Amino acid sequence: MRPIDYEQLIKNYKDMINTLEYDSMRSGGKAKLNSTDLTNMHNLVERYQKELNNSLKQSPKKEVANG
Repeated sequence: MRPIDYEQLIKNYKDMINTLEYDSMRSGGKAKLNSTDLTNMHNLVERYQKELNNSLKQSPKKEVANG
């Protein structure tokens, strides 16, 4: 199983959010269409940020040799 690169995932979502927000600023109709997607993407970024913080807190334990 391949580990999830949360940093890259967050960066990709932020890029998509910026694109949708820019697109929404250009048209009121697109703002209405993109609003749900933007809300969901912001929620996902928060969720993945928490996962990233949790994975950074968990440091591997070092084994100490006896003797």
